[in-house]
Amino acid sequence: MGNGDKLMSEQIGATPPVPLDPAESTLDAEERAALGIDVAYVQWRADFRRTVVASGVLNRPWRSVFEADMIFTIVAHRWIAGRPITHKELATYFELFATEATVSRHVDDMEDGGMIVRQTDPDDRRRILLLPTKRLELIGHEYLRTKIRIMRNHGFVWTGDTRQNEG
Repeated sequence: MGNGDKLMSEQIGATPPVPLDPAESTLDAEERAALGIDVAYVQWRADFRRTVVASGVLNRPWRSVFEADMIFTIVAHRWIAGRPITHKELATYFELFATEATVSRHVDDMEDGGMIVRQTDPDDRRRILLLPTKRLELIGHEYLRTKIRIMRNHGFVWTGDTRQNEG
């Protein structure tokens, strides 16, 4: 945990659990826009999920949209970065709120839906890699284009700067 995380943890612990008066909120305009993005995205994601389920792509709805979105994001990002993720590595992202068995059930659902495939690592046959499919890429385009549109609607613009910013 970085120093900023420790400070935030201490501040959270020292803050009494009382309702916040909207007039006393210290969120600035950028933070309010980011919050608006989250709300707009959750609304769109719920509609998108209903569409995917209704299309018959999935036999049953995913157990948790949050966990499913995280898994898709992690699998795709690691694949694009040229470092496909293993099932075991994926499970470490969820260890505080989901068991490895829960992650396995998500992966099973996603594989059944044709979104990801499991493939034995050719360099280490003990490792199972999780790879995106063309179906996931197609859905991913729509997913990401919508996130970008929502962000732009709230004033955010990508500048092309790929440096990692510390927050």
